[in-house]
Amino acid sequence: MNRQQEFWELKQQLQQLPPELDGTAQRARQRAKHRRMGRGFGISLGSLAGVCAAFILAVNTMPTFALACGRVPILRELAAAVALSPSLSAAVEHDFVQYVGQTQTIDDVAVTVEYVIADEQQIVVFYRTVGSGDYRASCNLLDGNGTALHGYSVTSGDSDEDLKQFEIHCKDITLPETLVLELSLRRFTETGDSVALDGVGRFSIHLDPEKTAKAVVVPVEQWVDLDGQRLLVDRLELTPTRTLLYLDEDPSNTAWLQSLDFWFTAPDSTLYDQQDGTVAATGDADHPGFYTFYFQSLYFVDHPEQLTLHIAEAVWLDKSEPTVTIDLTSGAWTGSLPEGVVEIEVQPVDYDGSSALELTVSTTADRMPLGYLFTAPDGSAYDCRGYSYLMADGPEHPARCCYYLTGYNWDTITAALSYTDITTPPEPLTVPLS
Repeated sequence: MNRQQEFWELKQQLQQLPPELDGTAQRARQRAKHRRMGRGFGISLGSLAGVCAAFILAVNTMPTFALACGRVPILRELAAAVALSPSLSAAVEHDFVQYVGQTQTIDDVAVTVEYVIADEQQIVVFYRTVGSGDYRASCNLLDGNGTALHGYSVTSGDSDEDLKQFEIHCKDITLPETLVLELSLRRFTETGDSVALDGVGRFSIHLDPEKTAKAVVVPVEQWVDLDGQRLLVDRLELTPTRTLLYLDEDPSNTAWLQSLDFWFTAPDSTLYDQQDGTVAATGDADHPGFYTFYFQSLYFVDHPEQLTLHIAEAVWLDKSEPTVTIDLTSGAWTGSLPEGVVEIEVQPVDYDGSSALELTVSTTADRMPLGYLFTAPDGSAYDCRGYSYLMADGPEHPARCCYYLTGYNWDTITAALSYTDITTPPEPLTVPLS
């Protein structure tokens, strides 16, 4: 029996729940219906292909359910892969998973692409590797005729699970019916270095049009004022894997938007508040502002046009003073430091066996105040060799952000600021989408 036939037979078998699970889904649904979520991290209800609407919650909280599903490796691994993502959990629950089950060998490593979840904005690829070592995957995309596709990016994070995943952000391409993944691997060593494996694996995937959802657009077109800076809340785009919030700026603004703290509520007070995914925001190559934000999927929410957007904080970068010059002999600076910075210190240290300068910026703000690219007095670029972040421990002990400079031979350095000002309204701004 091949793996694809096994997959579909397993789905049919699961329509009849084992005795240990009798009544589990109904009880979980009732609890979900009556709970009221607070702000913070939560886990959405999920299942494999709509078999059990409360699968993820039950696996995490009910020993009998977990034990029963422990006998089904496919369910257990897919549950682990999506458990922390409300978007992917909902996509699995609504049967937007497409089975692939193809294996290729790259160098000496067998790679199996098991499933994909695909929509107009993103493709999430679930895969496993057989072979010693820690691996990270990437890929190039081609259509069924072998023509290379352009206008996408790939992100891949670390995972201890056997079933790993990477994301293809495909906002600027039209997905073909047959998609070819030229998958490559990098092996990571114990020291953190990585080595590219020889060769690629080619996976030809037929994308089922009924499971490759088109984006749902919710127009908003409302202006909001944040401490004198005006933002246009243009629209939302909803897909099964994520939500995109599109903003625009007033040309008269004096600062670029760097980040936004926001969430949504439904008329029944249900809260949606997770920045779900590996990409939080994107900007434009022409300026350092960020005006497209990525959020948990609202695709399966009933009447998304009835949601309300809440904005609690906006972080800005002044257009006229985006840098600061620091004297490495005294810690003095020229220009304006970001809001919350209370002190700059410079001292010689040993960094990874080499002599270095430790540039420490103390701040009450919960963010790194400087970027990682610097400029020397002669105009040449200098890349920070490393950095660390020590969180604040009460008002008397601000956060300490340390930047390590090795092989740097000047007394001054110019740093690009990561932000300058933070706007926090007394009460979050509300924007009804309707």
